[in-house]
Amino acid sequence: MHHLVRAIELALRLGDSGAAWRAAHALWRAFPAAIMPQVWLGQALLDASNATVAIDYFRRALRVNPLDAAAWAGLAGALARTGQEGAAAAALSRAALHDPLGASALTPGIAPEPSSAGKGIEYLRRGLVELAADELATALARHPRRSDLRLYYVEALRRSGDLASARRIFAQCNAEHLPALLARAALYPHDQAARTRCAEYDPDGRLTRRFFAPEAPPWTLPPAPVVGWNEEFEPLLPYLETSVQQLVLPATNGHATQPLPAVKRFPNHSDQQAQVEAANGSSSLPVADDHSAVQSELTTDPEVKNLIATAERVRQRLTTIGVAPRPLLPYADGRTFTQVVLSSREALRRRFGADGCAAVDRRLQQYAAALRRRGVAAHVCYCDDPATLHLDDGIAAAPVAAGADALRDMLRTLSGALSDHGRELGAVLLVGGDEIVPFHRLPNPLPDDDMTVLSDNPYATDDPAYTAPQRMVARLPDGNTNDPSLLFAQLDRLTAYHYGSRPHSRRMPRTSGRRQERDGIDLSALSAGYCAEIWKDASRAVLDALASGVLLNTCPPHLAERLDLSVFRDRRLLYFNLHGASGLPNFYGQPDAVWPGAATRLPVALRPDQIDASMADGALLLSEACYGAEIVGRTVDNSIPLRALAHGALAVVGATVNAYGSLTDQVIGADLLFQRMMAHLARGEPIGRALHQARLDFAQEMYRRQGFLDDVDIKTLIEFVLLGDPWGALYDADIESKPWRADRTIAALERMPKPRARVVLNEAEAPRDALQRARDVLRRVFPRGGALPLRITAQLNPRRQRKSDPERDLVFSARENLPTVDGCYLTHTAHITISGQAVVKVALTR
Repeated sequence: MHHLVRAIELALRLGDSGAAWRAAHALWRAFPAAIMPQVWLGQALLDASNATVAIDYFRRALRVNPLDAAAWAGLAGALARTGQEGAAAAALSRAALHDPLGASALTPGIAPEPSSAGKGIEYLRRGLVELAADELATALARHPRRSDLRLYYVEALRRSGDLASARRIFAQCNAEHLPALLARAALYPHDQAARTRCAEYDPDGRLTRRFFAPEAPPWTLPPAPVVGWNEEFEPLLPYLETSVQQLVLPATNGHATQPLPAVKRFPNHSDQQAQVEAANGSSSLPVADDHSAVQSELTTDPEVKNLIATAERVRQRLTTIGVAPRPLLPYADGRTFTQVVLSSREALRRRFGADGCAAVDRRLQQYAAALRRRGVAAHVCYCDDPATLHLDDGIAAAPVAAGADALRDMLRTLSGALSDHGRELGAVLLVGGDEIVPFHRLPNPLPDDDMTVLSDNPYATDDPAYTAPQRMVARLPDGNTNDPSLLFAQLDRLTAYHYGSRPHSRRMPRTSGRRQERDGIDLSALSAGYCAEIWKDASRAVLDALASGVLLNTCPPHLAERLDLSVFRDRRLLYFNLHGASGLPNFYGQPDAVWPGAATRLPVALRPDQIDASMADGALLLSEACYGAEIVGRTVDNSIPLRALAHGALAVVGATVNAYGSLTDQVIGADLLFQRMMAHLARGEPIGRALHQARLDFAQEMYRRQGFLDDVDIKTLIEFVLLGDPWGALYDADIESKPWRADRTIAALERMPKPRARVVLNEAEAPRDALQRARDVLRRVFPRGGALPLRITAQLNPRRQRKSDPERDLVFSARENLPTVDGCYLTHTAHITISGQAVVKVALTR
């Protein structure tokens, strides 16, 4: 039976729902009381897009085993597909509760602090029984009718040796499901009837071992039963692994039955690190990534890892030696992942004329064809052309006007139709600037100069939330002119890139000593940074996430008029952490010390005319500057990012409005977001995925530090946009075998900002010591920091847990117009958060 179970699970992971269904159904007929076959049947139905029937199987399994996290997770995915979002969120919460060590796999890498119940179950799973008993006692006192918490508490007491209390509390349980029977069998060793019932529900003992983990079951489990051969198992033959001594084949021609011969093992190479991703509800539930791995016994089998990793390497080796370019996706994702390239035909025609629109369309079709050669199902869609909105049988959307909300809703319709057919809308590329595909105008959570925040995040979500998109989203700007040459340049460059063209000067340097981050590639030689001198510590912390020793110039002493541009040439990644301003073309630096007089004038660090092909072609440009990706009203002549794209840059990441960062290497805001993005780029991930995952990492980290997302965090998550190709990468990396697919419709993250009660105070109402601390920080960054007017906001302290904790946080905001050497002014804003006696956060505009 052991090998059949593994084969069924492997078939589910690889998307063979038909084979899994037949085998699971045969096992269920052989063991009609068994629970796991019902869960597998639900998973197979969900994978086959039959969510309604899958719900029945998951609920049937949960009636017998209400602590089954896999069944709860599958139920959440099925409910989500049928539009029952509230019930799906509740089911996913139960799944996370019953599998606390793997809870991050059930959300997109982000979860709030667990409740007392969650902590108690986590302690129990880690073997900390005394702590578990304390937490579960508190949780049960708050929720006395929760039978699941009662059973966990009983088990914690039993493991701690308090059998009398455990039996007394267990007497209040009158259920006959598997967890209650397991608890009874453990508390009363002579109750053979309970053990027999447990074996009927759990023939191979898997659920029993999971209930008592990390300890062994308190009685010897019977051996797993031998399963007679059934023709329903034949589709599983390709998935059967190693020696299957327990599986008996039918007798033939009067001969005795023979065991199935062993399947040849793959060698266990040390570099085979790819993981197999869980398949239950994969198109409707978040699945693991590098920061939220599925902590399940289903993903640890070395033979399964070897099989998938070896197949993926063979596929990539064939593309390397053949004429096809390397795939962009793992094979499992290539069957489901879909990219939509979206624009408005009428808007393009108004901007560029009929001939210009036709020329853009030809290039878009060529770009989509190049992506399809690399395993991405790309479709060019025009919101006002019905024919282009019909992607496949049953996958279509009605045409809409080119408004931000209408386009967002149309994408959600396409995403839902794809999901109904077992596919995923994984990436969206918007073609055109704000007048063709409008930005969303989101509310600005901070008191600064921005009326709204221009963002593309809502185009990447299937619900009203927007702080953490569910898929990659990027944009090809048009340069705000009637000349389509900028779009032509971008599309021609990206198409050539996906057909294998790379600038000859951008060689792949190799390390000559200590091995760098990835396969001997010297990432430090591929990259360079340029920052304001005052932010050198934060900038170094960002670049160190990519590689140690990356060149970092500062301004001052480096200035635009005497900048040695050769240090930025032939690099694959350029990182800028400089000042920017709305409507101004240049980036500016700032000295590390503030002193009166002319020295406080901000020097020009970089001008658009200094960007050329030797610096930009084939490169990724990452800018933390305020308005570093402001493209509304900008042209190639007065915008550094647009000029970089015109000269061949693969992609630019920047902010559409004021961006915030830190003064030290304890990074926050944009610094933290870019630090996490660098870590993903170092692994060879494409820029779209790196930014997407960095947002999730950022939110997870701020939850860990603060317990919530504050206004600076929310603005950071929504203001950065990706201009260019979401598939541009720092280098061509081998694709891991672990699938990417993850529907993040359900998330424990505060994805829609919640209003928080706050009060504006004057300086006389603020505590004097807090006011003095805020002034001390302002003197460090502003020439007149000691005398600037302050906006003081008081709000309840979300971190407060004890009476001794401060009841409220105070946020001191100040701004100053700083002169530049070229006769302009930049509004520089600081937000200082003080909780009690401590300065807990200092955020400064870039």
